[in-house]
Amino acid sequence: MIRLILLFAVPLVAPTGFYILWRAFAPPKLGGSRAIAREDWEPLPWPWLIVVGGLLVIVSVFTIIAYPELLDF
Repeated sequence: MIRLILLFAVPLVAPTGFYILWRAFAPPKLGGSRAIAREDWEPLPWPWLIVVGGLLVIVSVFTIIAYPELLDF
C-alpha cells in the first residue's frame, strides 16, 4: 500500500503542492503571488500542473520497472 502511494499519489500531487507553497510564501519580487499578498484568490494553471504530475508518475513507474531493486529494502 505504501509503495502504491509513493509510486502514484506523491508524484501526482507534489507539483501542485510545491506550486501552491511557492506562490503563497515567496515574496512577489521572487515570483510569489500579488493576489495572495492582497488575500485574494487566483486561478491555478491546472493543465500544466496535471501534465507535470503525469510526467512524474510516468518517470517513477519507468524507474521502478527498469530498476526493481530500488524497492528492495
